[in-house]
Amino acid sequence: MKMKKKRKESEASGWSSNLPEISKSHHSLERRSRLNKRCREDRGVATVPPSRGASLLLTPSRGLKRKIGCIDKATQMGRSMRIEDDYVTGGSAIGQGKFGSVTVCRARANGAEHACKTLRKGEETVHREVEIMQHVSGHPGVVTLEAVYEDDERWHLVMELCSGGRLVDRMKEGPCSEHVAAGVLKEVMLVVKYCHDMGVVHRDIKPENVLLTGSGKIKLADFGLAIRISEGQNLTGVAGSPAYVAPEVLSGRYSEKVDIWSSGVLLHALLVGGLPFKGDSPEAVFEEIKNVKLDFQTGVWESISKPARDLVGRMLTRDVSARIAADEVLSKFYGRVFTCFDGEHTKDSHYQSLFNLIFF
Repeated sequence: MKMKKKRKESEASGWSSNLPEISKSHHSLERRSRLNKRCREDRGVATVPPSRGASLLLTPSRGLKRKIGCIDKATQMGRSMRIEDDYVTGGSAIGQGKFGSVTVCRARANGAEHACKTLRKGEETVHREVEIMQHVSGHPGVVTLEAVYEDDERWHLVMELCSGGRLVDRMKEGPCSEHVAAGVLKEVMLVVKYCHDMGVVHRDIKPENVLLTGSGKIKLADFGLAIRISEGQNLTGVAGSPAYVAPEVLSGRYSEKVDIWSSGVLLHALLVGGLPFKGDSPEAVFEEIKNVKLDFQTGVWESISKPARDLVGRMLTRDVSARIAADEVLSKFYGRVFTCFDGEHTKDSHYQSLFNLIFF
């Protein structure tokens, strides 16, 4: 699949009018590019000229010294260097990771709740994460970055709060119907296709990073491992969560199709309630990823429709050239496969509201 440096004009048509929360204030990529040309930098302070849909963005004079860019929902920053001046912090915990934590914070201006991702200083990837989140902020399926603060020890990334929780928590109750799995995968593939068209590889797609808004809209989060990629480029370096890592990542040369593999693992878990590759250690999981031949014909798969089995197989093939791309899932394969998935979604009470919001 060809990677695009510019957003395709046709991308927006992939979202039907019945899906909520699609902001009408987002600039086109071309308009954003014109705004970026008017951005100026002064010793680590990136400013954006005030304009409709883009407010002033300032970053502190230390640390994040590259131009942050123009984003639609940027908040006033820089004049107030402490996050505590603008937000009440220390709310309930949302998540905990290797490099930091995510908690609820509340805006002092209007009382609105947000998610605050706090990262320790010294993690160089924070610059890349901020830049990439703003680069892909034009899609409604990407968690919105609202503001960035720093203090002596930490970075604080203020983002929209997805009060519906994580997909992984919904999945703990067991597998869902094929129809619901199809809806979840469709939403994820729309975001993945957009990221790939924008030259971004997420590298950490898993149910922990698929969030739901209060109304059930799916959002892709955590771009801490995401990276830019140009057309024809091969990436290097192992990145991702062990059970979701593509085999070519372990070999050291890979492309954007690692996101398809990870999404295939997600689909596998949605359909049968378990991961395809398991082990007592990351090394054991990696050995399975590299060597175990998956069987989609027997056992629990006998109750899964052939179109669904075929799709999982095409997403989890070790032959990268044969692995289906995001745009193929949506344009060529989607209608044949997903319309054949069973419609017994009423059996899945814990997925019912999610299904209704995706399909109706």
